Amino acid sequence: MKEIIYFSKSQSVNVLDQTSLPFKVKYIEAKDYKEIIKLIKKLSIRGAPAIGVAGSFAAYLAMKDLKSKSHKDLVRILTLRLKEIASARPTAINLMWAVNRFQKLLSLNSQKGYLDISKLFLKEAKYIFNHEKKVSTLISKFGTSILFDNCKVLTHCNTGSLATTGPGTALGVIKMANKKYKGIKVYATETRPLMQGSRLTVWECEQSNLDCTLITDSMVSHTIKESMVDLVIVGADRIALNGDVANKIGTYQLAIACKYHKIPFYVAAPLSTFDFDTEKGSSILIEQRPSDEVTKIMGSRISQAKKVLNPAFDVTPNKLISGIITEKGIIKNPKKRVIIKLKDYCY
Repeated sequence: MKEIIYFSKSQSVNVLDQTSLPFKVKYIEAKDYKEIIKLIKKLSIRGAPAIGVAGSFAAYLAMKDLKSKSHKDLVRILTLRLKEIASARPTAINLMWAVNRFQKLLSLNSQKGYLDISKLFLKEAKYIFNHEKKVSTLISKFGTSILFDNCKVLTHCNTGSLATTGPGTALGVIKMANKKYKGIKVYATETRPLMQGSRLTVWECEQSNLDCTLITDSMVSHTIKESMVDLVIVGADRIALNGDVANKIGTYQLAIACKYHKIPFYVAAPLSTFDFDTEKGSSILIEQRPSDEVTKIMGSRISQAKKVLNPAFDVTPNKLISGIITEKGIIKNPKKRVIIKLKDYCY
């Protein structure tokens, strides 16, 4: 498999369409920034770090048709387009983190012309792509310290190479541990309603020769109770200053089950996922997805429900989290006084 997102020779962007997996590996060519926004919204590219990378590629493409504009119009239009990109998905902070870097770049170089700004944007997009690859690898290496021979680990949603430009976050940890320890066994939740676990995580585990068992979301407490699981590792879409974590819907109930059964619950995420301006999880905006994601499966209607709830994420309080695995190491029992110090390491 090629990279999940990459520049073509014509400077358009090719994106692996994850809605077609696991049955078809298909790339979509995006020639302007609006196409990437659509791909982010429809989850053709997903996973907080990968969305940040996609946003950076979109920022570069947002320059393409502005060459003939006056300098004043170029800056004005580009500023509006960057805001449009940042709002493609509201919960995953990595997207805003990436776009903010371009907004700052534009502000610092607002007197420069189209060619200079275009070169700076291309350089920044490539930097963010490579940066996330490096960070993902570091997270995976640090995280292997919590696993061991014959470890049985449960993960939720998809947090592997499909969600980053490197090995992954939570699933990256597991994949790297599988090379270091013997007998690693993975339990992957299906992750309703869009099945990122059954479609994507199981597929990645097969690609990496990982012993993986698929379970439904409603089986997690039973699976833990029956002593089938030693620990849980999940990813994150936004982490508040106090250590509360917004992640794929179903994460909160999984953390509660871990607490009750006294097994560790870990989160793996890059520093770009930390929101240092949001004090606690209750202030995080939770994306509400379309109802037909719940009432339909593969385009076929399965319910006539008139009222549907479909939040994409939930928030897990810091007191339920054993540790957060970052590219700087593992934060045990995350608290504000520790997390705030990480701000100095943000790039």
